[in-house]
Amino acid sequence: MKRLIIIWIFFSVFMAMGCAHQTPVAYSPNKNCKLVSFKPGLEPEGVNGVKWEAKLSTLEGMKLHRKDLSYGGVEFYRREGDTFKLGNGKLAPIQYGFWREKFYIGVVTTQSLADWNALKEVIFNKYGEGAKPFTNKEEYLWSGKKAVMVLRYTDFLKEGIFYIKSDSMEKQIYRAEAK
Repeated sequence: MKRLIIIWIFFSVFMAMGCAHQTPVAYSPNKNCKLVSFKPGLEPEGVNGVKWEAKLSTLEGMKLHRKDLSYGGVEFYRREGDTFKLGNGKLAPIQYGFWREKFYIGVVTTQSLADWNALKEVIFNKYGEGAKPFTNKEEYLWSGKKAVMVLRYTDFLKEGIFYIKSDSMEKQIYRAEAK
């Protein structure tokens, strides 16, 4: 019993010291934020020619990149030559996410603030500035009838992410999760 208490104290001190170095981030809601839709005629019907709900088996050149356990499993693929051109001329790979073999989400990531700003420039030029739900967070949202789009930068990771997902597929996923 004494040994268990010593282990528990050691573990508690270790956790307290480890957690003391992490400052929690509190995001401030943007009270002036309004829902932003896509400019007329620009709502995505897919990503880079891959239409929402396209079956993976019908697409050529897709190579498995990673698996995400979310929603019972989303598999992300890349296709050689498919890239997204950032505002600074750099090319970022596109990841295509499939849920139950149907196209659900397209993702582009950046690994620096400069590349994220270049990504943001391209997105804003094409779609306009999205809704900004927090005053102290670089995150923008667009919502349409067929798609939802998010552009976000996480400072402590130095990572930017841009994704477009099918609203119809999202609803199918939620219904399946509810069962």
